[in-house]
Amino acid sequence: MRWIVRGLLALVALACLVLGVVYAGSEWMIRKSHAAPLPAIAADRSPAGVAEGARIASVMGCRGCHGPNGNGVLLADVPGVIHVATPALARAAAGYSDAELARLIHHGIKRDGSGVYVMPVEGHARIADEDVARIIGWLRTLKPSPADRTDGLRFGPMGRLAILLGKLKPEVDARPLASARRNADVGEYIAQSACASCHSLTEPREAHDDGRRVPPLLEVGPAYDLPAFRTLLRTGAGMSPRDLGLMKRVAKGDLSHLTDGEIAALHAYLKREAEKQPAK
Repeated sequence: MRWIVRGLLALVALACLVLGVVYAGSEWMIRKSHAAPLPAIAADRSPAGVAEGARIASVMGCRGCHGPNGNGVLLADVPGVIHVATPALARAAAGYSDAELARLIHHGIKRDGSGVYVMPVEGHARIADEDVARIIGWLRTLKPSPADRTDGLRFGPMGRLAILLGKLKPEVDARPLASARRNADVGEYIAQSACASCHSLTEPREAHDDGRRVPPLLEVGPAYDLPAFRTLLRTGAGMSPRDLGLMKRVAKGDLSHLTDGEIAALHAYLKREAEKQPAK
């Protein structure tokens, strides 16, 4: 009996040691500092800038992930793995300078130097400086609300193990990829910013929510004529009756804020790029 007790105690001690190592190691990786210079970007507080900032924030998914009024949204709650509630934008932005917010948007680096998780920096990295200034101008108009979420991001043991094993990484990109102004080719700009959070131009990916295949943009664009493409981006309804899942939610909540001209430019850009690809 004594040996059984000692064995159980040894197993408990080993489990505690493993958990301690996983927690300490993952915490070090979560808090790890990343470097990128603070950009010289100041909020555009003009009425036109704020209005356009609110629209661009919708197109780029900011309001889709943080809520229409920026109060924060529960994105996922997987016991033992991860709890993801996006922060309330007014409360979060209050502690940041304009330059720090611009670095957060472009590079996924927080004020303390640590990286963000579950934020689509791949697309945000290419939002033009002038649009980031407009988004920040809109952010500065938001006020804290009793409806603001405060539960934030938490990792369970399995989530921390995934971080330690490199399966779950911060969304950090320190490269200076953004231009000062929007690309003259509006279609290319939308593809590289708004669409890049989910889609590659030439390679398939997996959906963030259910792992289904996300087709490359150059496969999607040429498959639709312009009216059908416009319907896809405004409603999430494709050419078949199947539910497009995340694409449907993104279309209704985010991409529906694209203008007709922007949709036409995006469609034309994808068709041109597809024609440049070598024949298979």
